[in-house]
Amino acid sequence: MSLPRVHYRVVGQDDYVLEITLEPTGAYRVDCGDHTSHKPRQGALDERQTREIAALIAALGEPREHPAPAGATGFIAELTLGAPEDTRVYRVWEGELAEEPDVMALIRALEVI
Repeated sequence: MSLPRVHYRVVGQDDYVLEITLEPTGAYRVDCGDHTSHKPRQGALDERQTREIAALIAALGEPREHPAPAGATGFIAELTLGAPEDTRVYRVWEGELAEEPDVMALIRALEVI
């Protein structure tokens, strides 16, 4: 089973950044950093994880943005799917992530790999 290329990035406060890249082969890399250093983690999805993530991608609605309200602080998540010639981008303020349940389900599945 092949997946689209998936890139998830969330930027928060105090130099916090989480980046997860998932290749069509199932190979992944997780980079997490804040005021302390964390070594990147790499690996490959197993068959169950691949099926789960493929199903969550298939259930996504149209690409969209859910920006932070004026004056809000916090984390902005960006989820990019596909190759440059056919890219879908979802940008969501994490304070409203519950309003985007399809995006939230995929993000949560990526965060636990």
